[in-house]
Amino acid sequence: MKSIVLTLFSILFLLSTAQSQTSGPTFNLDFEEGANTELPTEWFKMGHFNASVDKSIFQSGKQSGFVESAGSKEEFGGIGYGIPSKYIGKEITLSGYIKIENVSDGFVGLMLRLDGKSQPMGFDNMQDRQITGTHDWKMYTVTLPYSEKVDRIIVGGLLVGKGKAWFDNFEVTIDGKTVQGMPVVEKPKAKADLDNEFEEASNVDLGTLNQEEEYRLYTLGRVWGLLKYHHPEIARGNYNWDNELFRILPYLKEEDFSNRLKEWIVNIGPVADVNPTKNADKKYEITVDHSWINENSFLSKGTKNLLHQIINSKKEDEHYYYAAERAGNPSFENERLYKNMNFEDDGMRILSLFRYWAMVEYFFPYKHLMDKDWDNTLRTAIPQMMDAKDGLAYKLVVLNLIYTIQDTHANIWMRDEDLNDFYGKFGASIGINWIEEKWVVTRFFTEFDSTSSMIAIGDIVTHVNGVDIQTLAAEKIAYCPASNVPTQMRDVAKRLLRTNETALQLTLKNENGTFEESVSTILNEGINYWGKGTLSHNLIDGNIGYIYPGALETDEIHDIMEKFENTRALIVDLRSYPSDFLVYKLAQYLLPSKTEFAKFTEPSIQHPGSFSMTEIFENGSDNPEYYKGKVFILINETTQSQAEYTTMALRNAPKATVIGSTTAGADGNVSMIRLPGGIRTMFSGIGVYYPDGTETQRIGIVPDIQKEPTIEGIRSGKDELLELAIKMSSE
Repeated sequence: MKSIVLTLFSILFLLSTAQSQTSGPTFNLDFEEGANTELPTEWFKMGHFNASVDKSIFQSGKQSGFVESAGSKEEFGGIGYGIPSKYIGKEITLSGYIKIENVSDGFVGLMLRLDGKSQPMGFDNMQDRQITGTHDWKMYTVTLPYSEKVDRIIVGGLLVGKGKAWFDNFEVTIDGKTVQGMPVVEKPKAKADLDNEFEEASNVDLGTLNQEEEYRLYTLGRVWGLLKYHHPEIARGNYNWDNELFRILPYLKEEDFSNRLKEWIVNIGPVADVNPTKNADKKYEITVDHSWINENSFLSKGTKNLLHQIINSKKEDEHYYYAAERAGNPSFENERLYKNMNFEDDGMRILSLFRYWAMVEYFFPYKHLMDKDWDNTLRTAIPQMMDAKDGLAYKLVVLNLIYTIQDTHANIWMRDEDLNDFYGKFGASIGINWIEEKWVVTRFFTEFDSTSSMIAIGDIVTHVNGVDIQTLAAEKIAYCPASNVPTQMRDVAKRLLRTNETALQLTLKNENGTFEESVSTILNEGINYWGKGTLSHNLIDGNIGYIYPGALETDEIHDIMEKFENTRALIVDLRSYPSDFLVYKLAQYLLPSKTEFAKFTEPSIQHPGSFSMTEIFENGSDNPEYYKGKVFILINETTQSQAEYTTMALRNAPKATVIGSTTAGADGNVSMIRLPGGIRTMFSGIGVYYPDGTETQRIGIVPDIQKEPTIEGIRSGKDELLELAIKMSSE
């Protein structure tokens, strides 16, 4: 049942607001609007049961909302409606009428969910009342505590199990008053939102820094990050923490900067002692190291004592600058982008460094897996950032920081003209891959004219414009952040043949010798590096089902498994990013019973920098009719994130075998990071582990059978992983 609630959370997070009025809106809670539509106006479908308007059965008016399991193999279905929360009150009630027919193996209920800015604040679906069977219209109510921190109200009707359910005549009241036409209340802005002194520029010019001043700046960065995520006054939104950095930076070179730093901390405000019993039994798997405070030679004894008090102070339940998303990963709130940043502005560049460094320090769950010491990274990055006084130089320093955390989810994820020029605006119309430690032609893009070219699939590229390609690769890898080397080489392959010229002179080698050829280039943004044109499924040799999750339509997997239920073997090709979430959908066919497959670490709001382990997650269900054939899962360096998680979930099938090579080693929901200059990056926001605690980050998914492509296989047009799976299906 937990999986049902989690799935609902992910669905509800994506819905749009119900109304656009700024005051006194009304809502379609009686289901009457939308007579000619599949669902009543502004209502949305939840789960995969049939959901529609019913014009023949209703409690009042002329129609109702209808949900039916209709033989679906999914566990639940329903209809929902979103109301933007702009009201004041202490208690919210949803009332509504329900009619049911032959409800079994589950329950039916009203659903009321309250969403905060980035986390749920209340939920009730009447599961505890276990309403089943058959009965005519009855009114039910659900009540939850309400506060001004609620951002969205979700109401709905839910059916779990089998049967039919009708819903009608809903009403939402806050403190006994209906929300229909209720005047909205604009919530007050935080003090941080009102502080716009440095909206365009910091105007900080630090000049040239000597070694002592660089150490002061390093110390300030550590203190600034600690205060941002630990001080309750900052958590309450009482300080624009960017601006406070800009205010203290000009004093960096003062002889008395140590005392000024202490006064700055004191002026933020006093802190309350932590409640020693709160979370006393909480076990943290990873905790940030604050020993640097006592070891720092610049901080005074009084400043050190203040910092320890702040670390151990009573924390707020919510924070202005971060929150937990539904999967548990951090969401970084209220970070200003400064899109029109002046790259000569010392303050803005230092802010970017401090902001990113602190986010990784306190919220990256895999910091302990990094090859380089993160504390030392801050020190070495300071002179680099001080020297980066143009757009490209600044972005390359940021990219180097991103590279250091060794996470395939982490890169500069935006189209940027400076970086585009640096990498090359154009790319060759052929694709290459790193195979047997050589750069091998593996595909032709649509624009390539193979009829007038000597180049063939399987040829080895040895030089680009006369430069040894291995030398080029060693240079390019520095700009390809990733969790492991195979994944870096995957991305280097897309950089090696980029240029600002209309053609590249390539030296290639085939079975007959070495030759040269000029290859025309096309705009890089028009190259589809990932597309394969593979169908979502097909039948191989009449008795082997093949599924390519990267091309699946939503819920297509159910029809596919009906076709393949009696096949000898099933091949799931996860050398792609699944276009539908198969962790539960496909597992219900492959597993005979509930099976543990993963657990996670989540960051703590009360103890920033600490991570606790969740319970173990399960998939599958008791299913004697599970798929009895062999299951083969194909993986390689393109298997990333959700594809890795899906592999973890499916490899527990009784006859499953994972074939392939190192995956991308970046599992878990991502957290978006915004940096000055409009830079958008991200990192893996939760730690993903097997039930026994084995890590997946950087390591990736370890195959049962190691198999990689060969140059000979590429030249012969073979997919050697697929062929191995087909061969093993007959053994």
